[in-house]
Amino acid sequence: MKELAATPSSQLNLEALQGQLDTRFFGRNSRLVYVPVVDSTNILSMQLARQGTAEGTVVLTDSQTAGKGRLGRQWLDVQYCHVLSSTILRPAFSPYLLVMIASLAVVNAISSVSQVVASIKWPNDILIGNRKVAGILIETSHDQNGRMLAIVGIGVNVNGLRDQLASNQLTTSTAPDLQRPGALATTLQTECGHVVNRETLIAHLLHHLESLYLGLQQEAHEPVAMVNQSTSRLIREQWRSQLSTLGRHIEVRQGNTIVSGVAEDVDETGGLLLRNHSGLQVSITWGDIGYLTE
Repeated sequence: MKELAATPSSQLNLEALQGQLDTRFFGRNSRLVYVPVVDSTNILSMQLARQGTAEGTVVLTDSQTAGKGRLGRQWLDVQYCHVLSSTILRPAFSPYLLVMIASLAVVNAISSVSQVVASIKWPNDILIGNRKVAGILIETSHDQNGRMLAIVGIGVNVNGLRDQLASNQLTTSTAPDLQRPGALATTLQTECGHVVNRETLIAHLLHHLESLYLGLQQEAHEPVAMVNQSTSRLIREQWRSQLSTLGRHIEVRQGNTIVSGVAEDVDETGGLLLRNHSGLQVSITWGDIGYLTE
């Protein structure tokens, strides 16, 4: 994969991106869709998927006017400073694994291009230290034949300085949430000390995402591999090892309900196992996680 020098923030260079891609088909040729400004890459990608657009098509933009985050939040960006992408997939495996491979792809790509260590905040936020640098939104549906469609939306704060994000958080929330560790944002440029080439980051991201995805697709389609489940087991183990949430005192907000305790482990499908203050272990499948002071 050819590395390019980082340049000041400007419109994505698709020719430069294509020149760096070493994927088999993710983002290749007609499978790369670029719209300078779009309401949401996930919305456009789902529309394209329902029209029969090829699997592995990647939708990119420099700015979203109605970007979406988890739990109905708004996704804000600074034009030309972020990686905003959505990839169309038709997985033959369980959707929970999409969260794992997307998270791992982001962590690995960040490490490759910036030598910065990132971690995963359950279930799918990417942190550097206690600050959020990337988020993932996966949406699923079905086509006319009942086959699953999945859109893997990934947003990464690439360039710009952390202070510039103070009033323009990657994911907006209620005022108390913005004071919680992990809710405040950062950028790769802030953390590594130099501008990061967005095309290079996208190329690495798609490389890692495709590699993990194709491994799971092969496992799902081969009877022997499906019985052994060695690929999915390895991915679960890798994802678990990157979780910064385990062993920490956390607070989980589920609507108007708040549950707190120690995050002990995750189960086979990625659910969070929390030991509450009464000593009971409860399974958490969704919610907004905050790290409490220890």
